[in-house]
Amino acid sequence: MQRIIGLDIGSYSIKAVEIVNTFKSYEIVNFYENVIPHAEELDQDIIIPACMEQLFVENNLKADRIITAMPGQYISSRIMPFGFSDPRKIEAAILSELEEATPFNMDDMIVDHQILGQVGNQSITLAVMTRKTFLRSFLEHLQRISIDPKLVDVDSLAFYNLSSYMNMPAGQCCALVDVGHEKTSVCIVQDGVLRMFRSINLGGRYLTEFLARDLETNFAEAQRVKHRVSRVLCDNDQAEDLTGDEKLIVERMTLASNAIVKELGRTFYAFKTWEKSPPSKLYLSGGTSRIKNFGKYLQDQLEIPVSINRIDESSLKINPALTEYMSIMPQSVAIGMRAVGTLKRHSQINLRQGEFAYVQNYESILKSSAIAFKVIAVVLLILCVSYGMKFFFYQRQIDTLQAQYLREYTTAFPAVKSQYVKDKFTFKKLRNDATQKLQKEVTTKRGAVSSFLDENLASPALVTLKSLSETIPKDVKVDITTYQYTTVMTGGGKLIIRGEADGYASSTAIFEAIKLVPVLKNVEEKSSTAKPGDNKIIEFTIHADFAGPTGPDGKA
Repeated sequence: MQRIIGLDIGSYSIKAVEIVNTFKSYEIVNFYENVIPHAEELDQDIIIPACMEQLFVENNLKADRIITAMPGQYISSRIMPFGFSDPRKIEAAILSELEEATPFNMDDMIVDHQILGQVGNQSITLAVMTRKTFLRSFLEHLQRISIDPKLVDVDSLAFYNLSSYMNMPAGQCCALVDVGHEKTSVCIVQDGVLRMFRSINLGGRYLTEFLARDLETNFAEAQRVKHRVSRVLCDNDQAEDLTGDEKLIVERMTLASNAIVKELGRTFYAFKTWEKSPPSKLYLSGGTSRIKNFGKYLQDQLEIPVSINRIDESSLKINPALTEYMSIMPQSVAIGMRAVGTLKRHSQINLRQGEFAYVQNYESILKSSAIAFKVIAVVLLILCVSYGMKFFFYQRQIDTLQAQYLREYTTAFPAVKSQYVKDKFTFKKLRNDATQKLQKEVTTKRGAVSSFLDENLASPALVTLKSLSETIPKDVKVDITTYQYTTVMTGGGKLIIRGEADGYASSTAIFEAIKLVPVLKNVEEKSSTAKPGDNKIIEFTIHADFAGPTGPDGKA
């Protein structure tokens, strides 16, 4: 059995769900919340960790795994389509595109990505990025109270983890919207595939600040009034049962809510423009969703059906005693289910990368290291003995090869055999003599070779090289590192070309051009991968057969 804590670090309260995960099943057994005191004189960098610690201590929370998420305000993301599906090519292409589009040094960024799925012939990929300074500060707040999360997701993206458990209409785009204290999270899903996510920097706090300014009172009093009245106007409820101050407050809260509606409207309009498919249903959650008529107001203004996100009516296994918390639980449940879900379609982003990677048990690592050092010492001892034996063995082989060298040389040139008496010459002298003798023979044969070359200027290798030079586009940047033509005994020949291009587009253009060379056939791309150490350079290898020179009709 494993206990998992899904930790939602909000600006209004700290929330946590406790999930008991067994080998075959799981259950969301508990929900905890600790409201953060609001006082301008309090440093939030101190009060938030203190509230988290209070939540864990008072509820005696202990977990095998803690999962949390960074606020979406500190995250940059892009959904990018690619015309290829090779994960290695996609990763290299993402890093290349982000490096060109990001105004920051990539060494200062944490980047992660996941392939969302296929749409037509394109691989839809999500890339997420945050600055290391943001992540370091976020983790330091947790480490102050000895919380070391195994995984750090993105809060608005985490709602993707819930989509597989909800009964969403097939083929339609559905939006999960969580209106919290300082932000509104939006996650749009279609047929189980993430289509968009975003954090809007508006929430219940904006309504409180709006009332405070409008009523000319302080923040605490405005919040008390908001919680007491907790109502907005909608088409079916114009608050005719209210009079005086309360009706005025409802009207001002409705006016303030319009700012959130406008931002949601802009988000859905941008999505509709991009995807050509507007959201057909909105699942609402968050503390602000508990305001009376808030969901109906969104529905009236956005003209999209809105329903409260009752995750207890989904396929999630939730303790029935937690029903009263359904409106504020979805965010923390979405975070926690990341560690439970076995479904493929969920967030796979983990910002704990590189220097921030999670290490679960330092003591066990140290013990493992000690064992590893002992093993290495034994291995080194064995290697020393092995090298000693190999030295003796190789020395014998060297002596044998030198004797064979002498035999081959004197067999090729019998007249020199008398010059080499055993133990009367060094191998260096033998090698120099053989080199000089062979050079003389090479010089003698070189004339014959030159004559032969003059008679074979139209060789297949040269014909092929000329055709390649004429066919490959002049604007494609390519560095040919290997041009190897091998004549086949049965006729024709085999061609191997290796080179480096400045991207997958260039390597593909080269391959397509070579396929058009008239003297080649059976053109095949054997490999195309990023060059180690430089993801911008693509190494490729192409094989082909020689089809013969072309005649006047263009045929081989």
